[in-house]
Amino acid sequence: MRTETAGVTETLIESAKKEFLEHGFQNSNLRRISSESGVSTGSIYTRFGDKAGLFSAVVKPAADGLMELYLESITAARESGDPAEATSQGNEGTELVLKYIYENFDVFKLIFCHSAGTEYEYYFDELAEIEEKYYREFVKQFSRRENMVSDFFIHVICRTGWSYIYEVVSHDLSYDEAQIFMKSIREFCFAGWGKVLGQNYEDLGL
Repeated sequence: MRTETAGVTETLIESAKKEFLEHGFQNSNLRRISSESGVSTGSIYTRFGDKAGLFSAVVKPAADGLMELYLESITAARESGDPAEATSQGNEGTELVLKYIYENFDVFKLIFCHSAGTEYEYYFDELAEIEEKYYREFVKQFSRRENMVSDFFIHVICRTGWSYIYEVVSHDLSYDEAQIFMKSIREFCFAGWGKVLGQNYEDLGL
């Protein structure tokens, strides 16, 4: 019985993922998911509560995994003792995050592009807020300029940083294409941070 239930749940999850990818959350239909999976709509409500609960079941494992990975990356960068080490940790973290996203590509396309009306609609904002908090600390610790970088500058830059990830996902870039693109973005951004903070390019380990 447990095996049968697990199989039904997996089938529902896959059918729901396909429906949400094609129609988005708001325009998706539980009857189509029910028909695709061979499970009654009543069974869907019993297992997941409602359509939002089903969407959460589809994306939550990967979303939680990325959040954990990203927090570990940010912590490692925060605990580094110099800007070059922080940059190195940041580069490594970006590569790990990108790899994880591509290992769960369909789920993150749902979160970034099709989650309006769900609790994951603001997942992107949560990631940007975490990065913003880290960069405030980074600026205070490593700036050599008399005038500190404004919080608004940091806010916009961090929002833009996650927009790059959104763009590679929403445009269906291959993993290799995304890696090349993000490498260029990292070089571009860290060169800019070096100028803003009064750090030499070499001091950032680039």
